[in-house]
Amino acid sequence: MALKQGLLGLLNYGEMTGYELAKAFNDSLSFFWQAQTSQIYRELNQLEAEGLLHSRIEVQTGKPDKRVYAITAQGKAELDRWLASDLSTEMMPTRSEVLLRIFFSGSRSPRENREMLERLAQVYEVRQREMESVAGLIEQYQALTQSPSDAVVWEMTADFGRAYTQMCQDWIDRCITRLKEIENENSDA
Repeated sequence: MALKQGLLGLLNYGEMTGYELAKAFNDSLSFFWQAQTSQIYRELNQLEAEGLLHSRIEVQTGKPDKRVYAITAQGKAELDRWLASDLSTEMMPTRSEVLLRIFFSGSRSPRENREMLERLAQVYEVRQREMESVAGLIEQYQALTQSPSDAVVWEMTADFGRAYTQMCQDWIDRCITRLKEIENENSDA
């Protein structure tokens, strides 16, 4: 998925300001696609230049005017083309700094590597708790769309996020156990 398609997909639900898009992106897509707010605004400008969305200024009394974005017919066609294209078979990130570091960490002591993984385990525990709030977000965003199947596919991606996070936690636990065994063997020797 590209940021472009993510933004078009969100706008396909209805008009949103840049702030609302960034919030919706963070609430719904950030566990499998990261984007900074500055990237989102840059991409919105590019999408408008390409004719895939348009914006209008909404004048407000007593507060700054806001820019509201809407997908165009050309943008819907691009989103539909992307949705109809073949899926990539790649679900695991092809670039993982975590795995790269672990691969080369043989020169460090088992204790140092265990401690590194224990810190990572804490991060994944937090992520797992964050994934528990997704159901409420799905319910909240369901109001944006009239299609009941949207919530089904949103839940499918959230289920993947929960399963992936749990798999990472399980893998980290197994690695920590192996490193503890090595530490024990070294202390017995």
